[in-house]
Amino acid sequence: MAAALTAAAVLILTGCTGPTADGQGSAATGPSVATASSGQIVAVSPADAEPPSPAPTTSTATAIATATAGSTSAPVIVRTVPLDPGVADEASGIAVATTTPDRFFLVDDGTGASTLAVVDERGALVTRVELAGMAAANAEALAAGPCGPVPRPDATTCLYLGDIGDNRERRDDVVVYRAAEPDLSDPGPQISVAADEWHYSYPDGPHNAESMLVDPDGSPLVITKPKNGAPHRMYRGDPGGGELAFVRDFEIPGSPRPMRTILTGNVATDLAATPGRVLLLTYDNVHEYTAPDPSADLTTFPDWPVRSLPFPQLPQAEGIAGAADGCGYVIASEAGPAGTGGSLGIATCG
Repeated sequence: MAAALTAAAVLILTGCTGPTADGQGSAATGPSVATASSGQIVAVSPADAEPPSPAPTTSTATAIATATAGSTSAPVIVRTVPLDPGVADEASGIAVATTTPDRFFLVDDGTGASTLAVVDERGALVTRVELAGMAAANAEALAAGPCGPVPRPDATTCLYLGDIGDNRERRDDVVVYRAAEPDLSDPGPQISVAADEWHYSYPDGPHNAESMLVDPDGSPLVITKPKNGAPHRMYRGDPGGGELAFVRDFEIPGSPRPMRTILTGNVATDLAATPGRVLLLTYDNVHEYTAPDPSADLTTFPDWPVRSLPFPQLPQAEGIAGAADGCGYVIASEAGPAGTGGSLGIATCG
């Protein structure tokens, strides 16, 4: 089933939505245009409930819509890119490289993960990055951000890997690994970088989490993945480790076209922050929160204006990162129950 979703469901374009009085969003009006890899143009209107015929699973599918993301109003081109089997079959976190354009860091959530895969916008493996000393139990989040007050003389931008997954809620602590973002201009087949290992415990017992943001001061913000419709909970950690501090509870918007979330529940599978913008990913939607003021505290993002953005129906969307232009974004998906390799959903503005 997952393989079919990878190729076919990406051609179902949810379109742009705007927030309603209840904050859930409303369906966009007017048709969108989907372009299959064969070059066939398929018009998809909001009234169409059935998807067009599936494209071949080995091809890249593209959809075009108009969105206003952040402060930019532009057409958004959404395409899916399959990854070769073995590159990142259980992709659970993604970060955009700042040193080299069109490169993405990916992490798998498999037990014992110790490396990041680096792929380009075609899905080709560029290199792997070994985080020295890391053996993650359940790596679920990846973010790039300022290195913060704990010195990293080798970098100004750091990668933060959140080993924060805990499906059974039994872990005594969770770990955030921080490493200098490596230069990808001439990487070779593998890069090894030193990583800081920051251990954190919750003040109220173990939680499962898949989402993490990095505050401008270098503090990780961990957002739990609740069960049975409970609110999401946000915790802040001091750089270097220690006990997480509870910040707040919050609810997330519903998906305009719930598909997978009917079975899984409507939960955040990842979050990403760029200046003035937070992207929240669920299994069927991308929600964009826009800061009312450039100086707004990142922990207040659930109170910011929110709306839905175009979403490629990937089999198991688990990671998201925002583009520096304030409009584009990239989604990482696991292979899914019946798939053979991970995939990317790349949204670009033009």
